[in-house]
Amino acid sequence: MITAKTWKNGFANGLKTSFLLLKVIIPVFALIKVLEHTPVIGWVSQFCDPLMRFVGLPGEAALAVVTGMFLNSYAAIGIIFALGLTAWQITIIAVILSCCHELVLESAIIKKTGISAWPILGIRLVTALGAGAILNLFGKMTL
Repeated sequence: MITAKTWKNGFANGLKTSFLLLKVIIPVFALIKVLEHTPVIGWVSQFCDPLMRFVGLPGEAALAVVTGMFLNSYAAIGIIFALGLTAWQITIIAVILSCCHELVLESAIIKKTGISAWPILGIRLVTALGAGAILNLFGKMTL
């Protein structure tokens, strides 16, 4: 039965969890914001260009994918609109980012739970790139 004590405990646990997440989110967000004002994001995009071609995306799409992987999906959406990609390319990016978004933040949270973040990070990256490559192959067969 739900009582006032249940609500009180739930609220207290929610606040505790929120503060724990904020201790992770705020520094990560600040780091990403600083990197946005440096050439680092551009370097990452250039580095990822061959990989983008592997999944059927133009090299410029690396910025959207990298931003979605490291910052958030909403920032990636803004970049996607600016690039003028096809519906199929947007679908590929959406699938990749569905598997592999906000890596830094979510890896930090995973680590806080006591689980090693590296295996989870590897699984997410392989899954995202594998799904993108499969979609690319499927798109070449049907489009």
